[in-house]
Amino acid sequence: MNEKAGEDPLQRKKALLKKIFLFSGVEDADLEALAHMARSKAFPRQSVIFWEGKEAQGFYILVEGQAKLVKSSPEGKEYIIRLVGPGETFAEAAVFGDIPYPATAIAMEDCQTLFFSKSPFLRQLAASPTLARNMLATLSKLLLHLTRQLEDLSLKEVSARLARYILERCQETHGKIEKGMTCELPTTKMHLAAYLGTISETLSRTLSRFKSMGVIEVDKGKITIIDPATLQNMSQK
Repeated sequence: MNEKAGEDPLQRKKALLKKIFLFSGVEDADLEALAHMARSKAFPRQSVIFWEGKEAQGFYILVEGQAKLVKSSPEGKEYIIRLVGPGETFAEAAVFGDIPYPATAIAMEDCQTLFFSKSPFLRQLAASPTLARNMLATLSKLLLHLTRQLEDLSLKEVSARLARYILERCQETHGKIEKGMTCELPTTKMHLAAYLGTISETLSRTLSRFKSMGVIEVDKGKITIIDPATLQNMSQK
């Protein structure tokens, strides 16, 4: 976490935590304790943040950069189960469930994180009903995400998976979906294809088809939604 000259690191951490869903609405005293607890950790591009199967030492907030949670087959093929962007928590389920890390986390770019060690965080969780409710809501959102991903990979075509992904990115960026709204693809086509359960060539063809249909425009990693209604219909097929 980059700190400006003269800036109070603790206050900067508190300001960051206030923007995170997990910590929304917690008492100021709890936020102060959490800010003291949070440790800044940096990970260079392509470095491993934690390994699947290792004891969960704590969880992370991604402050800057992008990370991926992956599982690998015995043959070495990588499956991306989640793409993590700034402001998102990850590995919290392992901490709350007292289980090993269920996937490997890898920095896709240079990443700045805040790390919360397991034992002190669980003590704080026990002392704060609001934080406990937020943790349950966070885990419920994660479960919903994984359920939808499984449904998409099992039952839907690549075009439907991509349409839903674009709509969700727009929703995350703007809070709503309207014609003319633009969102950034947060990763390379290769990584996005792996996340959507396809290959780069198929993803490129699908994007080109969306463009030719007049549903989206694509420019240097940015997607503009031209026809949200059609995109919504495509996401359901």
